[in-house]
Amino acid sequence: MALGIVAFSLVTLLGLMPMGLATFHKAVETSVSSQIVQQVVTDVEQTDFSQLTTSASGVTQLGLRYFDDQGNELPSATSRGAIYQVNVVVNTSPILSGGSSTAAPSLACLTIDIVTNPGNAALTYSTGSLTVAQDPAHGIYVSRHSAYVAKNQ
Repeated sequence: MALGIVAFSLVTLLGLMPMGLATFHKAVETSVSSQIVQQVVTDVEQTDFSQLTTSASGVTQLGLRYFDDQGNELPSATSRGAIYQVNVVVNTSPILSGGSSTAAPSLACLTIDIVTNPGNAALTYSTGSLTVAQDPAHGIYVSRHSAYVAKNQ
């Protein structure tokens, strides 16, 4: 009888393992993504504001950056352990809430796309925006974050 109770309990616990592991994986992804966003925003805040506004259209792509599974920046996509590709776009003509389309000359909106790309698949970026779709079968997940940076006079 006791053996039956133990077997029933173990089968139940083993059935919950995949859900627990998936939740743990998602929590790690969220934590690393937050760390990457914090690092990117800090780097942009330390950049001279005039360097962020190099495009006549008001939208500037800062280029792709690559990070490993711990959130450490890597020099290139071919670096060992490159899992995250980060695309940063700066819009110096953001439309603010309230419907005002007047550009704030000392305000920039950052759009940070983080792509989990463990297979290092080729991704397409056009005019500063990400055009890749999520593909869970190949481990490709996309998250988008926004932040505002103001010119300090």
